[in-house]
Amino acid sequence: MARTIRLQSDSNAHDRPWRVAVEQGFFKDEGLDVQYNEDNPNGVAGRVENFPQRWKESQLQQGTLDVYPVCEWGAIERVQQLGKGKIIGLDTTARTGAIMVRKDSKVQSLKDLANVPIAVTWHAGTFYAAIEVMEAAGVPFADIKLEHANDRLDALLSGKNEAAALMEPLVSRAVAAGARKIADLRWRGGIVAGEDVDDETAAKLRRGLNRAVEWLRANEDRSREELLRDLTPEQRKTGMMPELLGVLGYQAVEFNEKVDWMLDRGFLKEAPDYKDVVRSK
Repeated sequence: MARTIRLQSDSNAHDRPWRVAVEQGFFKDEGLDVQYNEDNPNGVAGRVENFPQRWKESQLQQGTLDVYPVCEWGAIERVQQLGKGKIIGLDTTARTGAIMVRKDSKVQSLKDLANVPIAVTWHAGTFYAAIEVMEAAGVPFADIKLEHANDRLDALLSGKNEAAALMEPLVSRAVAAGARKIADLRWRGGIVAGEDVDDETAAKLRRGLNRAVEWLRANEDRSREELLRDLTPEQRKTGMMPELLGVLGYQAVEFNEKVDWMLDRGFLKEAPDYKDVVRSK
């Protein structure tokens, strides 16, 4: 009998290889019955500031979810703080996004956003990626002001926030509403699995995902249509594509670099041990 794996996604563009692996039977070929759920059932209301209360994190804690993709920083933070699950690899894509402002904004560069609240999802990919790109532009960490918004696009377009860190399909929807891009964002995802997902099952998930990545790579038009499915056909032509990298093992050097970065900025109280957080086989 096929092993049932319950999977929660929250970003069609970046998590699409998971769906492709289901639809094309790549997981089935590995003897897995993957139950794929897109987004959380509470929609925007479920994207709360406190991540332990978000849908997929709470479901993993309760044992009603087996696997979920999340940003690399968030994977480290969640496994340590929630005390549940292990990181079983780096996810299929380099995730992409942008810091956006409204068309009439006086902001022209990232330095103009020093001490200006930017709408993000708290302690998720856009949160950490926004800090990285702001620091790279010369904005001191103390001058980077981020603010959680359940609906970042609305926070931007309504004028509640001067800027927002967005990922697709929100980037293209912001552009359609006249917003401007100030900077590109790029980050890697991690895969968190429950304790019941053993090494053999994790390997099967990785193989199925990498087959899906190769399937998507085979044709640019098909890849764009799949990864940007949440956009209109016209928006897909110019939408931001994640880079298809395939699942990789999470090496100790990479892990420790991220841990040091998070410790330096106060996002971790203490350094987690690699062997306690990552299943490296």
